[in-house]
Amino acid sequence: MLLHKFIKQPYPFLFTPIRNLIVAFLLGVFIYLLNLISIDEALVAKSFTFSKQVVCLFAGLSTFIGTLLITEIGTRFFLGTQTKEAWTVGKEFITIIILLFTIAVFNNIMAFVISKKTADYNFLQQFVNAIIYVIGIGSIPTAIIIWFNYTILLKQNLKEVSLYNKQLEASIKQQDFAKTHTLKIETNNKSEILMIDLANFLFAKAEGNYTDIFIKTPTNYKRTPYRISIQQLENALAQDKHCIRTHRSYLVNLRNITSAAGNARNYRLNFYHTDIEIPVSRSKFEAFKKAFNSLV
Repeated sequence: MLLHKFIKQPYPFLFTPIRNLIVAFLLGVFIYLLNLISIDEALVAKSFTFSKQVVCLFAGLSTFIGTLLITEIGTRFFLGTQTKEAWTVGKEFITIIILLFTIAVFNNIMAFVISKKTADYNFLQQFVNAIIYVIGIGSIPTAIIIWFNYTILLKQNLKEVSLYNKQLEASIKQQDFAKTHTLKIETNNKSEILMIDLANFLFAKAEGNYTDIFIKTPTNYKRTPYRISIQQLENALAQDKHCIRTHRSYLVNLRNITSAAGNARNYRLNFYHTDIEIPVSRSKFEAFKKAFNSLV
C-alpha cells in the first residue's frame, strides 16, 4: 500500500536536452570502462572480430545512442505536455527501466553484428541473459536514486514554500486593497469588453477558445468566460509585472495569493475565497520567483 502510494507521488520531469546529452555521455563512458575492466581479453578474441578496446568502445557507443533514443527522442515525440506536467515517481521509474532495456537491446545487437558467429553462439540466450542482468542490476540503484532525489526535492520545495508563505503574510498586511486599477481589454467578440479590476482579479484559466476570469467578491469569487485566448490576455496585461503566466493554462495576479503549497514536482498557489489550487510549472518557476520577490 505504501509502495502504491509512493509511485503516485508527483515527481519533476527532468529530461532536458542538455541533461539528456550529459547522461548519455556519462553512461556511455561508464559502460566502456566497466567492460574494459571486467571482460576477459581471451574471451573477446574468441568471440569477436575486433580487439577488446574496440569492442568496449562499441559497447559505450551503443549505450550512448540507446540512452539518447529514450531520453531525448522518446520523451520529446511520445510524451505530451500534460503527461510531463503530471509526471510521477512511477513514471520516472518505468522510463528508466525502459532505458535499461533499450541499452541491453542495443548492446546485444552490437555484439551480434561484430561477433564471429561461431556455431555455439546463441543470440537469443545472450539477449535474455543481458536483459535480466541489466534490468536486475540497474533497477535497484535506480529505485534508490529516485527515492533519494524525491526526498531532497520535496524537502527543498517545502522549505521554499514555507518561506514564501511567511513573505506572503507580511505582504498581505502591507497591501491596500481599496485602491483600484481597472483595465479595458478588447476580446474576440466585438460586442464584448473585458473590464479587469486588478485589485480584485484573482486568476484566469484557459478553456479552449475562451478564458475564464476569476474575480474576488466580498465573500466568494465570480467566474466569467470571455472569448479571448490566455496569450492575448497575457499580452494585454504585459505592463503589470504582477500578472504572470504560471502554467500554460493559467495566468495569475500575485497580489491576491493567500498561500502556497508544494511537492517534489511543483508549487501550487491559493487565492482569496477559492479552494482552486493553481500550479506553477517548472518552466515558469524562475519568472514566478522573480515576480514574487518584486512583490514582497
